[in-house]
Amino acid sequence: MQQAYKLSRLYALLDKNRTPESYFHIRLGSNFPIILDLFERLYSTHPYKKEAFENLIEILINRHLERSEEQKKLDLHRSKNPNWYSSNEIVGMMLYTERFNQNFKGLEEKIPYFKKLGINTLHLMPFLDVPEPENDGGYAVRNYRETNPKLGSMEDFENLAKNLHQNGMNVIMDFVLNHCADTHQWAIKAKNGDEKYKEYFYFFKDRTIPDALEKTMLEIFPDTAPGNFTWLEEQKEWVMTLFHHYQWDLNYKNPRVLVEMIDNMLFLANKGVDIFRLDAVAYMWKDIGRFNQNLPEVHTLLQIFKMCGQVVAPGIAYIAEAIVAPEEIVKYFGEAEAEGNECDIAYNATFMALSWEAIASGNTDLLRKSMYSVPKKPMNTTWINYARCHDDIGLGFEDKLIQELGKNPLMHRLYMLRYYCDEQGTFGRGKRFMQEPNGNARLSGSMASLCGLEKALEEKNDFQIHLAQKRIHLQHAIILSLGGIPMIYSGDEIASTNFYNYLNESDKKHDNRWLHRPMMNWDIAENLEKYPIQKSVFENLKKMISLRKEIPAFADNNDLEFIDSGNSHLLVFKKTDKKGEHVWVICNFSEYETTFPSWFIGLNKNVKNLLTDEQFSLQYQNFIGRYDVLWLTLST
Repeated sequence: MQQAYKLSRLYALLDKNRTPESYFHIRLGSNFPIILDLFERLYSTHPYKKEAFENLIEILINRHLERSEEQKKLDLHRSKNPNWYSSNEIVGMMLYTERFNQNFKGLEEKIPYFKKLGINTLHLMPFLDVPEPENDGGYAVRNYRETNPKLGSMEDFENLAKNLHQNGMNVIMDFVLNHCADTHQWAIKAKNGDEKYKEYFYFFKDRTIPDALEKTMLEIFPDTAPGNFTWLEEQKEWVMTLFHHYQWDLNYKNPRVLVEMIDNMLFLANKGVDIFRLDAVAYMWKDIGRFNQNLPEVHTLLQIFKMCGQVVAPGIAYIAEAIVAPEEIVKYFGEAEAEGNECDIAYNATFMALSWEAIASGNTDLLRKSMYSVPKKPMNTTWINYARCHDDIGLGFEDKLIQELGKNPLMHRLYMLRYYCDEQGTFGRGKRFMQEPNGNARLSGSMASLCGLEKALEEKNDFQIHLAQKRIHLQHAIILSLGGIPMIYSGDEIASTNFYNYLNESDKKHDNRWLHRPMMNWDIAENLEKYPIQKSVFENLKKMISLRKEIPAFADNNDLEFIDSGNSHLLVFKKTDKKGEHVWVICNFSEYETTFPSWFIGLNKNVKNLLTDEQFSLQYQNFIGRYDVLWLTLST
């Protein structure tokens, strides 16, 4: 009765604040039956279902009323252009705030730097309140309503977001959905025996159920955090911890957890977030006897998050951080009747890993074969295309596809690891991450070091320095032309090499992923005239970003077409704009000059290389230099 009274008061308040342009009533009315249906699918027999759903509606109304007029205007603008994030004008950079320039105010100072390069979307690595020193790089959240005090206050973050928006820039944040820190208030209450909050997690008196669950669970950090459950000596119970012992998995089988996390997300949306990167979503639902990734209930949960976001903040977009097989990744865009009602964006992780495989092998057969096997994604969805990020490079290629090329999957992965870890006299300076007993591992290292620049600089080998720069240029040219959101990793724009000083940081020295999470070198970035190699990388990237924004075909209109040129050294694809005009991208992954045919464009056609402004007439066979990239369009 009390809840019904509260909702009636909220509806009255809502009517009082109704404006012709808000459309909130329409959004709530049209999405209400969908949200209710999804809620019923998960919680039809749950004792907290009614209470939780009423709380959810109350939250949606309250968060709408709190949303600023500027945000509502932006929501309306984006609603008229629903795939705004697919524009060729969007170019992102991901960074750790404290390693880039200390804090939120430090980031504000560097807005001119971002604009100079052409960056208009910032992905800020986790910045919420976390325990010290163990927090998995910020992915163990202690408080979803407070920022890390080292970076500034929530008010400082809001000011940063407003300043970025005024400069035409967007903010992406990591929203950690699967787990929270064991020092979060929910976990503390659970440790103290509060039954309500124990149900926010997975507690077990003995190993019977954990042992049954382990049979179908992956180990995410087998070296440093083996097993998926942690024994709590004081409580004499086990708790589920898929990632680290201090990250407790949230129990989404309890509808109260879902409602709390939706509220946290909408709270942060109102603080200025434009795009949420939904972290570790593949693991959000667990059942005995079912593999603990990509369960159907995960997709239902994400659809509820998306629908609730659509009601309150329809201008917000959502990224699925699901580093899984391609046929599973596309499901996170939504399938069948849910198509377009799940995540808007996903990581093109398979392409990223395969681009490094192609450089190592000098051969694009596996890359092309893998891309042909990826199911087509829905319209109005897009990829994040990246060459490096904060994480390791997982060699998660399809074994079947490697075998079809006549190769042994394990041997091929071990070849790549040796290639990038400088164990065959090769150019890479990477490190193995989470090595398995059979030698397989993931790979850490900065883009410049993996491309050979670190070694070439040490050896003062001008030719190898030149080749390393071309490999860096190749990787950036591809992600800028594939369509979707190109995401530059902070430091790559000035060819930052491996950051070995992480070994002197006590909380980081046991995790070699910090090798590629450098402190930004502002001496180089602000004095490029003194550093010709870094200046060349920066200026090349800046030029390509500027060009991308002028080429409508580089937007993502679900038009990407891979072409088999008959030359295994080449990756060739075509992008087409809404007027039907084409751009052909030709990439040479070989360290040698090679040729490409003209049949897919046309013999004797006059073309222009947009990257160099060079115009020429196509022959039967045409030369392309080592590690070169061509952006070709028909010249007029």
